[in-house]
Amino acid sequence: MNQASGGREADDARPARQSVIYDSGTIKVVVLACLTIVLAVMITGGMSYFITRNAVVDKLKSRDIVYIIESISAKIDGRIARAQETALILAADPAINDWVTGAEQDEKLGKYSKTKINNIAKNYDYANTFIVSAITNHYWAEDSKMLQVMSRTDPNAKWFYDMLASGKSVELNLDYNSGRQDTYVFLNALMGDRKRPVGVTGVGLSLKDIAQEFQRYKFGPNSRLWLVDDNGEINLSDNLNDNGRYLTELVPTQVAVRVIEDRQAGTVSPQISEYVNDNGETIDLAYKVMKSTNWKLVAQIPRSESIAILSNIKLYTIISSIIALVLMIFIFYVVSRRIADPLKRALLLTREMEKQVTERTRELAEKNQKIVDSIEYAKRIQEAILAKEEEIGAVLGNYFILWKPRDVVGGDFYWIRRIDDERSLVALIDCTGHGVPGALMTMTVNAILNQIVDHNHSEPADILTELNRRMKETLHRNDHGQITDDGLDIGICRIERNKRVLFAGAKMSLYIHRKNNVEMIQGDKWSIGYRSSRNDLAFTNYEWEIQAGDCFYLTTDGYIDQNGGDKDYPFGRKRLLQVILAQKTKDMGQQAAAFGDILHQYMGNEPQRDDITLLGFSLH
Repeated sequence: MNQASGGREADDARPARQSVIYDSGTIKVVVLACLTIVLAVMITGGMSYFITRNAVVDKLKSRDIVYIIESISAKIDGRIARAQETALILAADPAINDWVTGAEQDEKLGKYSKTKINNIAKNYDYANTFIVSAITNHYWAEDSKMLQVMSRTDPNAKWFYDMLASGKSVELNLDYNSGRQDTYVFLNALMGDRKRPVGVTGVGLSLKDIAQEFQRYKFGPNSRLWLVDDNGEINLSDNLNDNGRYLTELVPTQVAVRVIEDRQAGTVSPQISEYVNDNGETIDLAYKVMKSTNWKLVAQIPRSESIAILSNIKLYTIISSIIALVLMIFIFYVVSRRIADPLKRALLLTREMEKQVTERTRELAEKNQKIVDSIEYAKRIQEAILAKEEEIGAVLGNYFILWKPRDVVGGDFYWIRRIDDERSLVALIDCTGHGVPGALMTMTVNAILNQIVDHNHSEPADILTELNRRMKETLHRNDHGQITDDGLDIGICRIERNKRVLFAGAKMSLYIHRKNNVEMIQGDKWSIGYRSSRNDLAFTNYEWEIQAGDCFYLTTDGYIDQNGGDKDYPFGRKRLLQVILAQKTKDMGQQAAAFGDILHQYMGNEPQRDDITLLGFSLH
């Protein structure tokens, strides 16, 4: 092997090795498994996300947002209730009533009353405490100062006179101060007899601290809590910028109108609804009428904030899925490689064997073609020694020859030689062996027969005797140590003016069909040329006078010994005689077809076991 050829072999081997390592089937399995895992993870993750999302939204609407509204509402109502109670306590205080009834002249009672409202303002976290006298119209605040004198012409004092005229023991008055951006709730209580009150006292509280508590209930920066009056004005919000604005400015008009005009909604539990804003974002909205006022507490929560927690879940799910996917792909890769290694070796071995088989097959095909060509050529050579149809016809008149070598060439052949105008010789020879060995024997026998006749041997028995002697000399049958033992069977006829046939046979017989009978002239029992055949063998001539209609047949043992039939027996001599007898009305062409068809039917699917030659002729 030279260097160039070695490199070429390495190049040739590399693609095969790579194709095995990256076996398409294994890669397809891995890719399919990975895609299946990806699909399963995506479906599972997606379903989990949407199930969780729906659960969160459902929880938001049924619990969280309700809890927010109820909690804040309860907190505001509680503070107002306490303020109302405080206002009533102040209104019922006898000392305060006496001080106001006495036109605030009693210093002791005045000190008590001022200290009282001042302590309430400081200790109970009220924004205002006050006492307003209906006698003097003096307005006393928590800092022990008289702030103003009420006047019916002052619009800001209108609440005082309305309260005096209302006859109610206590009344709530809401006041949104735009300057402070705060909403004040005043609880006003009548002092003295409600029909003839001496004044009004009460407390004022700021809801600004509640607005600060709104921040604790928010889901996110865009969530909003509003306290809305009957006109839709926002009096309290977690965002100071929203105070004083109208609800229609912050939500779609139809939604705001529905909330404002819904006077009874949410008296038991908050009303829950949703809408889509101009940005396509889903907004959850809940509102409820306050128990202590007719204002509504409105909560607005963007859906994206309420389910914000799902973003983390989604992110962690995606990260977990990717990690799981990478691990699974890695495991699949390792497993597939471990599985693929034995498969790879098996594939390499198989491909190497296939390569060797292909190479051997190609070599065998080339050799076989050479052998076939040689045999075909040998066939042409063998056919060259066979008598031509014209020559046979000139000697035999009507005849047929069934020549079927088992292989392309064989050991059977027929031979004809004209001695003179009156006499001719015709012979059928069955040499040992088949195929090429048999064909070589036919060449030898053909040459020796011609030599014998050339040396004036014309009687069949004499020819067979001389043929035996010369064959043994040619094949060195007299030498010791010969391994092979070849010879031949032969039947030879000398035909004289179509009147007489002189026949001699070496283990071959002549069959004569005359009228309704088949006569068999059996040749001698010795074969020719074998080691066991004596050198001085003498053969017998048999003479037959020809009559019109006589048909003569010579056959090698291939026809008789061919197996077949139901029991796979040889065709047999008895069946041959029956076939010959059945041909009495047929010409030679029809007989040739009949002998061939009958043998073919008898063989069935059995292979031909020997060379077959059958010669039939009629001399009239």
